[in-house]
Amino acid sequence: MNCLILKRQPPTFNAWKKATVIKKDTYKAQLAEALETYNPSYNLLTDELYGKVYHFFNEDLKIDADNLSKPLWDSLKNILFNDDYQVKLRHAGSFNLQKNDITILNLSGLSGEVIIDLLDAFETEDHVLYVECGRLHYSMFTFNSERP
Repeated sequence: MNCLILKRQPPTFNAWKKATVIKKDTYKAQLAEALETYNPSYNLLTDELYGKVYHFFNEDLKIDADNLSKPLWDSLKNILFNDDYQVKLRHAGSFNLQKNDITILNLSGLSGEVIIDLLDAFETEDHVLYVECGRLHYSMFTFNSERP
């Protein structure tokens, strides 16, 4: 599993379509740098994958989870994997840090470094992206998620 934290507002799908090459390249470079920071020995993934992207925010810009996901996966092509087609299961979510208690988040399984960086970013940044991508296991397809 590879993960990264990016301290910035995510581009939305509509803004991404209109973005200049320079803006797109800057975003891709930021993702690549964050990926290497948290995963110094990562390799290009070739399997079927799952992907998670969570947008944590202190300033609500009403970005819907679907629209922030597509530019991110497109940008990681040839950085983390060959093609975003490999990402067979995607989870995207938005979390308002002003309205929700972070103690409800399940951070188990994350390294101490990632947890510390996330908690610090929640306090100091208006927008934080958490991205996770790894090998897909079909048992990850779950139903009735509302049950406790």
